Amino acid sequence: MSTVQKLDGIYNDARYWERVNRSLCWLGEGDPAQRDAQLKLSNATVGIAGCGGIGGALVPRLARLGVRHLKIADPDTFDWSNINRQFGAGKTTIGKNKAEVVGHLVWEMTDDVTIEIFRDGITEQNAAEFVEGCDLVLDQMDFYLLRPRYALHKEFRARRNIKCIVSAWCIGWGTSLFKYTHDSMPIEEYFDIPADARMDEATIIKLMSKFIPREPRFPSREQLIEWFVRRRTVPLFAGTPPIAEGAAVQRVVLILIDKEHEPYATPLPPAPACYFYDGASFEGGFLQVTSMHRGFRTDSPHRVAAE
Repeated sequence: MSTVQKLDGIYNDARYWERVNRSLCWLGEGDPAQRDAQLKLSNATVGIAGCGGIGGALVPRLARLGVRHLKIADPDTFDWSNINRQFGAGKTTIGKNKAEVVGHLVWEMTDDVTIEIFRDGITEQNAAEFVEGCDLVLDQMDFYLLRPRYALHKEFRARRNIKCIVSAWCIGWGTSLFKYTHDSMPIEEYFDIPADARMDEATIIKLMSKFIPREPRFPSREQLIEWFVRRRTVPLFAGTPPIAEGAAVQRVVLILIDKEHEPYATPLPPAPACYFYDGASFEGGFLQVTSMHRGFRTDSPHRVAAE
């Protein structure tokens, strides 16, 4: 069992409904439907695995939206390179655990949220404990992690009460958004990389093709490989995490309030399909990941209809 820190929420009904009031119009048609949807958010438990540029920003956003039980995990500590994009990163938090910093900041922002902090991150030993009781999980773990990511998804699939896993990733000026359901392709099959694979050049390039299903216009493939493989650093433009966060959090809310379907919304097709958006070209749409070579996609994007 992992060491988990719990910050208990202190609920005040009048204050809660005042602070979430501005969102209500967009949750349903009429006051009863809107209130019912907000109660679904209030009663939901969401797990956020990874508190970096996207995951760390999702924690306060979900709290602001009225989700009152969050489970967050990250074993990493803040460094100076995180200040360009990560919530909680600053001169006073360098060297401190990301999950702890984010959890305490959010609890101080609005203390009606109960936050469970897994400072060990996700491991094969604590993945079951982390997903237990969750209604939805966000996989925002580090790019290079395989074994912990597979453990998270395995425990999700063992619990039919968890609606799905959502993952949003930064790609240059835009994002890719994936949804794993109990009936979708498992991430182990999608990645097609063994959990114990050595993180060598071939493995990293193959992993890049999974996170970047549509090759960006620039920089060159060679430049990306220089960063991902040789520098062993994921290049991240500081303006992109908010795009990924926005795509993920809106999808999470639609799923939690049971409105990720027509006429309310276009559903996100499950993996191996994904949604992509490129802020530089203003291109966006659904992609079906159909063929891979040693690196990125070689075929042109194949758009698929949402199911």
